[in-house]
Amino acid sequence: MKKIGFVNFDMSVRGGAQQVLYNMALALRKEYEITIISFIQEKDACAYELPEDIDYEVILPYKARIREVITKAGKPFRRYVKDKQLDMVFYVGAYAGLCGGIHGRRLKIPRIFCDHGALLNQWNEIPARTMRTLGSRFTDKTVVLTKQSENAYYEKFHYKKGRVITIYNWIDERIKRAAAPYDPDSTKILTAGRFSKEKGMDLLVDSAAALAKKTKDFVWEVYGDGDMFPEIQERIRREGLDENIRLMGLTDQMEACYKGHSMYVLTSYREGLPLVLVEAKANALPLVSFDIVSGPREIIREGEDGKLIPPYDTEKMAEVIYELLKKPEERLRLSKNSTKNMEKFSKETILSQWKDLIEQFVNPSR
Repeated sequence: MKKIGFVNFDMSVRGGAQQVLYNMALALRKEYEITIISFIQEKDACAYELPEDIDYEVILPYKARIREVITKAGKPFRRYVKDKQLDMVFYVGAYAGLCGGIHGRRLKIPRIFCDHGALLNQWNEIPARTMRTLGSRFTDKTVVLTKQSENAYYEKFHYKKGRVITIYNWIDERIKRAAAPYDPDSTKILTAGRFSKEKGMDLLVDSAAALAKKTKDFVWEVYGDGDMFPEIQERIRREGLDENIRLMGLTDQMEACYKGHSMYVLTSYREGLPLVLVEAKANALPLVSFDIVSGPREIIREGEDGKLIPPYDTEKMAEVIYELLKKPEERLRLSKNSTKNMEKFSKETILSQWKDLIEQFVNPSR
């Protein structure tokens, strides 16, 4: 059985890259020996419950800055990879790509960089651009979340065809099992996400304020938490939107929250692949999103199952939401189309793509 290593910067915290790594490790452990490597560990233990057949190793078992990881983690990382006789490693996330890319150059095994974000989202931010540049150039292949990102890597780095590939994240099976029939009579709007700058909760409030000038007859439920929660809460109060925007807090049962809503709205400044849109599609919700650099356009088919809005145009966002609220028959049409192209986000399809990639490197003669 071939031995595969998944590397992350810090597996003691929960995040999108960590969740994807964890899901992949669980899904592949019956066919490969899986090891998870964390460069640092800020908290006491891995944030995810690992089965006994998955090995877990921390290189620097404390909170360390990236500079320290670059200067101190190289030898112990390479020694562990060699001692475990790993056949292949995946660096999941930009920080892991940077550190793994630098430290793994002497390893004589295939190394894959998995960019969980999007290259052009932070192209003008030198630290983020540097991480992705080194993570990609110092590995054998780069895996990205969207075709838009794949095209950006080819445009910026002039790679030969096949050097960068797109593999989507799969949808949680719980979401599909919990999906309920669409209710065309509902006028409740749904959004879920972290209360951080990139998720655009400020744009959500601005959109709701513009919508309130057209109608007060709407409820917008927002699930999530984060550093900006108090600031957003205060903006809602200042705009007089307490009766319209309901901050629902965190939930570990998001699969139950899609039911009974009229549409899902995404107001992010940037995304990789917003899986929450895919989950909303599985629940047959019409989708409305800003047409940002990466993500929504590969999920939403404009005019068929949702609406794409010019980036950050909150007045246009409010106008589109208002029109959909007035027209239940249009929402129902979008809903009926919403689940038609879900196969490309299925676990079976995506897991097959990961297995094909692994076999390409560890069993090239097949």
